[in-house]
Amino acid sequence: MKRTIVLVIILALASSLAFTQAPVYLNMGSTSSSSGVYAWCVAAANAINKSAGGIQVTVVESGAGIDNLRKVKSGVFDFALAVDVPSTYQMYKGIDTFAGQAMPEIRWLLVRNILADRLYVRKDSGIKTWSDLKGKRFCPGIPGSAAATYVTRMNDILNTKINLVPMALADAINALKENRIVGLQKSGGLYAIDAALIEVNMNTPLTAIGFTKAEVEKVQKAIPYLGFVETKKGSIKELPDAGPFYEESAIAGGISSSKMSQEVGYKIVKAYYENLADINAAYGPSKGWNPIADYFKYAGQDVVPAHAGLVQFAKELGIDVPTRFIPPEYKAK
Repeated sequence: MKRTIVLVIILALASSLAFTQAPVYLNMGSTSSSSGVYAWCVAAANAINKSAGGIQVTVVESGAGIDNLRKVKSGVFDFALAVDVPSTYQMYKGIDTFAGQAMPEIRWLLVRNILADRLYVRKDSGIKTWSDLKGKRFCPGIPGSAAATYVTRMNDILNTKINLVPMALADAINALKENRIVGLQKSGGLYAIDAALIEVNMNTPLTAIGFTKAEVEKVQKAIPYLGFVETKKGSIKELPDAGPFYEESAIAGGISSSKMSQEVGYKIVKAYYENLADINAAYGPSKGWNPIADYFKYAGQDVVPAHAGLVQFAKELGIDVPTRFIPPEYKAK
């Protein structure tokens, strides 16, 4: 009888241990710590660490989009934020920046917002248009970021002959203040100046410039997956005189790969969604965007598959997920 009781206890303990999951430790790619977007990355990681049940995320500073994609591909990062859809699509297909380096396992994880890769210039520079940048010293963005790559390519496509000076964001801001460059590219929300430039604008007044419709058509002929939005005069809160013009834009958010399990991906997107108020408080431009539904709403027809965990959580919320977004590894729950 005693042996039977002991055996029952041992089996019960073994069963309990089997259902106790070991912590999952993940490295998450972010962006430069001097960027306003870094606060969003940290807030997202805090939400996951607090609510995702055994998942612990370490935020790793990086060169943003392109750098993050490369490091997810190499396995340095388990997932990454501060990435946009066009760059992810390039890696998925193995084209342009990632020619010959296709990664069919790449997966879209969550949406932050639709952003503009905005071109800021000193207001006293007299520069009003993209073409006015000819011969001027201009920072295309954070080295390794998708947006910096796009500015460089558009300079070539439009033959503008801008003197592009790549540098880290903090260095670019100092150079802008000291008038060593006329402007810089910085990604951010559609309707407000990026947080990293608010103080700069108070002491060194800025404005924003963009492209003509003809320039957009020429760029899109060379890069058909690149999107643009029309920015009307007065639509940028802190820069009421800027516009109208077109700005390069994209869905921004997070990516992973099919190597991340459906369960882990599900926990990440669920934790992000359930702590959205805290994330929006840390990064205002994410407010008003649905991190789950908006990928299926705005991504278009030729898409990067969603992560299986995103699909699972979207279906749980009653969101329609078109077949083209569903990856082969997805398992219905």
